[in-house]
Amino acid sequence: MVEDVQRALDNLRFDRMVKAFCIISPDNIVYQSTLDPDTEVMVTQTVSLYKGQISQLTVNTEAGLVVISKIAENWLLAVLFPPNLSLGIAVVKTKATLLALRELDLNILKTMPVKPVEPTPTPAPTPTPTPTPPPPPPEPEVETPPETSPPPTPPPSVEPIPPPESTEAPPVEEAMPPPIEPPPVEAVEPPPPPPTPSEGRIDLTFVPQGGDALLAALDKGSPVGGTLFEKFGPYARDVLFLVDGKRDVKTIAFLLGLPEYAIVEVLEFAISNNILAEPAAA
Repeated sequence: MVEDVQRALDNLRFDRMVKAFCIISPDNIVYQSTLDPDTEVMVTQTVSLYKGQISQLTVNTEAGLVVISKIAENWLLAVLFPPNLSLGIAVVKTKATLLALRELDLNILKTMPVKPVEPTPTPAPTPTPTPTPPPPPPEPEVETPPETSPPPTPPPSVEPIPPPESTEAPPVEEAMPPPIEPPPVEAVEPPPPPPTPSEGRIDLTFVPQGGDALLAALDKGSPVGGTLFEKFGPYARDVLFLVDGKRDVKTIAFLLGLPEYAIVEVLEFAISNNILAEPAAA
């Protein structure tokens, strides 16, 4: 059913590192596309050139890195990532969706209407501004003869008035206030030391090993997989995909571009639910 295809694409839809994606049929028809029209045209043209020969193909475009992978029977999945993302991480992030889509009959998509690819609109021509006519020339000024004014009348003579005698009292010396003593300084106690990690917490050099419920956790429809998805989101499955018994916590965090504490939280939850093996005693 179409709903099963939508659920299989949720891993890409909620991944913050995935910009867009689409499914391409053997007839080169695009379904479930979130690509912009220009990128969609470029992807379909590339697929038509290598039709029947694609197992996995990467294309660098102006919009970013496009990873084109074969699902089954010439059905293809195209995923657009940011241009600065490494190729290894991009391939790992498409793996879970590919495994889910390979278990479905994608011919059900042929019953859905296909959105036509809209070409890039041509911008409208800019109208040419109409020139403004020049202002009329100024009228010539007519000089008028200056008016003659009568000579100024001299002001009447006024005798100077002597300044009044000063009646101010002599300044009184103000008494200085007593010196203010500074308040006593209270001793500040040093902050308590940071809490030490619990004995069960794993460090950055810990190498996780697969457990009994690892395969069930990769299925979002299982109880443990559903709990993992609700608690941490889609990136938790990416962490489990990178567990191979060789990579430590710091390497997994670097490959996924996530903080190390987020990887530790997922691994501790997985160990407590038998998804991963218990750490060996030192």
